[in-house]
Amino acid sequence: MMQLRAIQQNPALAQSAFNDARMITVLGVLMGIDMQGFAREEGSDELPPGVRPEDIQSQSSRFEERPSSPPPARAAQPPPAPDVQMAEAEPEDDEETKAKKEAEAEKKKGAEAYKARRFDEAEAAFSKAWDLWPNDITFLTNLAAVHFEKGNYDACISTCEKAIEEGRSVRADYKIIAKALGRIGSAYQRKGDLANSVKFYEKSLTEHRTPDILNKLREVEREKADADKKAYINPELSDKAREEGNALFKAADFVGSVKAYTEAIKRLPTDPRAYTNRAAAYTKLVALPEALKDAEEAIKVDKTYGKSSTHRTLLGPPLLRHPMHATRRSDG
Repeated sequence: MMQLRAIQQNPALAQSAFNDARMITVLGVLMGIDMQGFAREEGSDELPPGVRPEDIQSQSSRFEERPSSPPPARAAQPPPAPDVQMAEAEPEDDEETKAKKEAEAEKKKGAEAYKARRFDEAEAAFSKAWDLWPNDITFLTNLAAVHFEKGNYDACISTCEKAIEEGRSVRADYKIIAKALGRIGSAYQRKGDLANSVKFYEKSLTEHRTPDILNKLREVEREKADADKKAYINPELSDKAREEGNALFKAADFVGSVKAYTEAIKRLPTDPRAYTNRAAAYTKLVALPEALKDAEEAIKVDKTYGKSSTHRTLLGPPLLRHPMHATRRSDG
């Protein structure tokens, strides 16, 4: 008891207790373990102290009488699913396939007629192709080309516009859309509507940029610039602007007179008086190279106009002494 109390007070002494066989037995009793069972031989019938054979038999009978729990029932397996039959792809509508083939045949016939310049036959073939199968806008663009060659530009424009509208709805190739827009630009150019021609050429280039349409745009822009210049010509307004420039020149407003003479030249480029008057104003502003250029331009316009030659002669010596002229000679 004294050893147990010592272990209770100092648990570190428990390790040394296992060296005493009596302490091992006491610890086994306290824990309910038969410590002597480890020393018995295997198969021995010796029972621990205090245990009777009747107790073992009654305990084993209680275990035997307890019914064993039935095994859990297996869940019913669902029947195997039948094989899924893949739906077969529906064949293309025979009527549509037939219509498409007939339309392609008409397109081919129209192309041959177009190359042979049988435009009426080509027009009928392309129109029939579109009626048979209205899903390919090349039938319409080809029809527009026929209208263009026949000189029916309004029909060409309306057919191209229809092709563009139908093409947008079916997401047609942007190159075909660009071609239709370019053909509209060409039709407007033939009609003389240069503003709309430029507009549709530019639209075509936004869809698809090609050298052909780019060259056509540059050509029509030059035509439009020349046409605008011709449309701006007005002899009466030219005389009015020149007289206004003369008044400003007399008032020593040489900058204002240059602007007025420039307007007079735009209104009538064939009048040498506006050039010579502007040359005189440039001389007052000591813009001698510009003055000489206007004097030479006046001679080109009318060689018989005496003032032009006089201005050119008078400008010769001062221009040679002009710093800009000296710089040009040194650069050369």
